[in-house]
Amino acid sequence: MRADLASAAGLVEDAGVAAIWIAVLLRIPAARRDRRQRGLCLAVAAAAAAMALRLGPVARAIDLVTGDPRATQLAMHLLGALSALVVLDFLLTVTGGGPPRLWLHLGGVFCLLTLLYLDVSAPAHTQDVIGPHGAPEPSLVFWLTLVCMHLVADGTCVVVCRRYSRRGSAGPSRTSLALFGLGTAFAGLFWVADLLYIQVRSPWIPVCLSATMGLHGLLRAASIAVPTLLDAHRAAGDIRVLRRLDPLWRDLIAAVPSVALCAPRHHLLEILWPRGPRDLIVYRKIVEIRDAILVLREYVPSDGFVPAGDRESPAGPDARPAGPDAWQPARGEDREAVAVARMLHAARRAKLAGRPPLAHFARLPQPGCADVAAETDFLTQVADAYRRRPLPPYPLPARTASRPAA
Repeated sequence: MRADLASAAGLVEDAGVAAIWIAVLLRIPAARRDRRQRGLCLAVAAAAAAMALRLGPVARAIDLVTGDPRATQLAMHLLGALSALVVLDFLLTVTGGGPPRLWLHLGGVFCLLTLLYLDVSAPAHTQDVIGPHGAPEPSLVFWLTLVCMHLVADGTCVVVCRRYSRRGSAGPSRTSLALFGLGTAFAGLFWVADLLYIQVRSPWIPVCLSATMGLHGLLRAASIAVPTLLDAHRAAGDIRVLRRLDPLWRDLIAAVPSVALCAPRHHLLEILWPRGPRDLIVYRKIVEIRDAILVLREYVPSDGFVPAGDRESPAGPDARPAGPDAWQPARGEDREAVAVARMLHAARRAKLAGRPPLAHFARLPQPGCADVAAETDFLTQVADAYRRRPLPPYPLPARTASRPAA
C-alpha cells in the first residue's frame, strides 16, 4: 500500500514540477516588462529548480556531470532558500511594508553563507540528506537552520497573502494571492514534515513530502498562471477586434492615407508579430478610423444622397448593386452603425473618384460613447455592417456641390 501511495505521490510531484516550469516560461515575457513581476518570476523559478533537483532522473543526470551527489543536494537546498528569500523581497516590494529591503538582503546573504559554511565545515560526508537511520548529514544544525529559514519565510508569506487577498475586491489578483498563499502553506507543511522526520523517521513521511511538494508546485503554478490566462484572454479579444476592424480600416486609409501612422501590413503579420502592444494597436486604429470619418464626411451631402441615376458599381456596368433595402438594419444591428457604414461607402467612392469636398456636408450620427471601450464596440459594428454590404447602394454626390474657393 505504501508503495502505491509513494507512486501516486511521485506523480503529483512530477506534475507539480512540470506545471511550475510551464507557468514560469509563460510568465517570462510579462516579467521582462514589469520589475515587480521579475521578482516573483525569479522566486518561482528558483523554487522550480529546487523541485526539479529533487527528482531522481534530474539529480542522477547532474551527478553524472559533477560526479558529486553532495553538490547537487547542496545546490537544491540553496536554491530553495534563495526562493524563500526572493518571495519575501517580492512581498516587501508589493506591500510596501515590513523591514527595509536592505536588511532582508543582508540577512538573506548571511543565511545562505551560513548554510554553505555549515556544509563545508561539517565532517566528511557524501550526501546532504536525512536518511532513514542515523544522524542527518551534513549536521543537525544545518538542517535546523534550513528548516527555520523556510518556516519563517513561508509563514510570513502565508500571512501576507491571506491578509491582502481578503482586503482586495473579488477578482484575479485576489484569486492569485490566495492560490500563492495556499501553495506556500503546502511548502511550509513540507518543512514541518521534514522536521518531524528528523525525530521519528517514519517511512510514511517521505510519501507525504512528495505529495505536499507536488501540491505546492501545482498551486504556485496556478497562481502565476492566472495573470497569464488573463493576458491571453485580452490578447484574443484584441485580435478579434483587429480582424473585425481591418477591412474598414484598410479601405479608409486607402482613401485618406494621411491619417495612418504606419503603413498597412498583412493582417497575419499584425496579429502574429505586432508592432507594439495589441491594445495600443487597437486604440491607434480606432483613432485613425475616426480621423478618416471626419475627412470623408465632407463628401456626404447634407441632405443625404442624390437619387439613383449616377449609380456606379466597382464590379462593372453589368453588375447589379445592392438596393437601399440592403441597408435596412437587420435584427440585432445598430441603426447608427449601419447609417455610418452606408455613408462611408459613398463618401469613400467620391474621394477616390477625385470629387472635391462639399460646401454643405452631412452630419454623421454621433453615438454617445462614454469611453474607449464603447467607441471600439460602436466602430466594430460599423466595420461589420460595412463588410457585409460590399456594393455601394447609392450614387456619388453631385459634382456641382463643391466647396467654394476660399
